[in-house]
Amino acid sequence: MAGNADWRNDPASCHSARMEQIETTGFDIGTVLELAGERAVPGGRVLARAEGKIVLVAGALPGERVRARITRDEKRWSEAEVVEVLEANPRRRAAPCPHADACGGCDWQFAERDLQLEMKREIVLDCFRRIGGLDVEDRLEGPEPIGDEFGVRQRIGLTFDPAGRPGLLARGSHDAVPIESCLLMRRELNEVVLPWLRLAPPWKRVNVRIDSAGRSVLLFETGDPPSEKDRKRYGKITAAMDRPPEIVGLLADRIPLAGERELRYEVAGSELTADAASFFQGSLPGAERLVEIVREMIGDDRNGQLLDLYSGVGLFAVCLGRGFSRVIAAESDGRAARHLKRNLKRNGIRGEARAEPALVTLRTAPVAERETIIVDPPRAGLDKEARRALVGREPARIVSISCDPATAARDTAVFLRAGYRLERIVAVDLFPVTAHVETVALLVREDVAGGDQGATAP
Repeated sequence: MAGNADWRNDPASCHSARMEQIETTGFDIGTVLELAGERAVPGGRVLARAEGKIVLVAGALPGERVRARITRDEKRWSEAEVVEVLEANPRRRAAPCPHADACGGCDWQFAERDLQLEMKREIVLDCFRRIGGLDVEDRLEGPEPIGDEFGVRQRIGLTFDPAGRPGLLARGSHDAVPIESCLLMRRELNEVVLPWLRLAPPWKRVNVRIDSAGRSVLLFETGDPPSEKDRKRYGKITAAMDRPPEIVGLLADRIPLAGERELRYEVAGSELTADAASFFQGSLPGAERLVEIVREMIGDDRNGQLLDLYSGVGLFAVCLGRGFSRVIAAESDGRAARHLKRNLKRNGIRGEARAEPALVTLRTAPVAERETIIVDPPRAGLDKEARRALVGREPARIVSISCDPATAARDTAVFLRAGYRLERIVAVDLFPVTAHVETVALLVREDVAGGDQGATAP
């Protein structure tokens, strides 16, 4: 389901950069230890310690005592999975999903929602302390619930098992767990798409995208690398199948099989279209909340120029661009950029859509006397050159949206060192029952508005 940063492999993530320099003990795979859970970490595990070594425990909650089996052992850390809960957190619950024990799609089905939100907040605070050297505890808002916990997600990636049944991967495995339904998804997946997929040939994977009206486009994959032979063989059968009217299009390895590939979304009073193979937010309530937060941060001050970078199909440029003297939106994905251009025009936004990387726009777009820049980069955050080019333009305001608290902390620290003040930071729960948490930060150039720093810079 939602991807989560793996702090072991990401040098910018929450623990790898400052791991304690201590002597550690090796554990044999299968060893069962009694552990005390301390705090949640990115990836949905809980940090514990045994014989001076960090152990990341799947299936545990903070404050619990558990027996856990070692599944992986490295020099300074190990992984384990719970086999027995000895002392449960009082907010542990029975998982609502019948597939929760086997499926790896969710991290915290067994945690009540308020505890999920507390753990996400602690993950953000910990990342900002460790990676950015920033104490934002008094400034951080949220996360708060956004609508329902279940039934709102509109995109999912499924894998077919050897029998051709669609499902999700087991945690830490490439084995598919067949599912009868997914509680996180909109009802169209469970009532329309999954029953139809069970009749389809055994593709390797399929990504399902559902729009505001419940229309879906399915993106089949033959494997990595793609197999032209399988695409032709399976594609012929799949395209000939009778489809429910809600399934409006089929693609195979991004090549059209049948129907259309355009989806339509209504967000904050604006209508946007998107190619099914391009990025769009995972839920409509989540997209609405992001727009609401950024609108609050920008306020009524629409003076000067707006740059919307990593714009996708134009969610922020379209919903928030009115009133600026000029709007420039950039997206490197060509298909998304074509929809970006159409969406600006459709919604009456007088703006320029650029099909190019954000760095190119930062370096070549005309610089206005007063500029607001919105950035919503991929999980890796802004690269060094993009950060340098952004602060070099000296925008009055930066709105930085991030799907990884670790890279958000790194980028925020860079902005503070460049003379910006952290005015506001909000944690957003776009993906309930997972460890995934987004942040939205407003940074204002110090010579634009007065006030205290608001966060302790490194």
